[in-house]
Amino acid sequence: MEPVTLAAAAVGALVPYLSQLAGGSLARLGEAASDSASQHIVELYRTIRSRVTGTPYEEAVLDGAEAQPDNEGRRAALQNALAELLAADPDFAARLEQLLEQVNHAEIRQLQITDSGAVAANDFHQSGTYVAGRDLHIGDAANPES
Repeated sequence: MEPVTLAAAAVGALVPYLSQLAGGSLARLGEAASDSASQHIVELYRTIRSRVTGTPYEEAVLDGAEAQPDNEGRRAALQNALAELLAADPDFAARLEQLLEQVNHAEIRQLQITDSGAVAANDFHQSGTYVAGRDLHIGDAANPES
């Protein structure tokens, strides 16, 4: 994979987790990584962090993206710095490509709530930076016409 494409994929995989790092420690994120995709993303982060440690510019760029993960400029700066590192270090590029492959093929655990508690009969509101809903069914499951 080309360094620019690989860097974009790595930053894209990390963005949802960088905000968790901004509010806590990497250890706490590692403990919270219960599904295999999250575990691979934590490993991806640790690999990038260990590679940039000791290189002042790249380390500062990663710190900046962690501090403000929603800032598109900081994400772009991280992507560009990472692309340069990947182009200069084929072993690092191979490792990131391997980790991203594991993230893409990891089993993501899903939570299914059926007729449970306040969610079943009332409105369910989500808020936050990265929230989503999917496979929402309205009506009686036994009688799809209702």
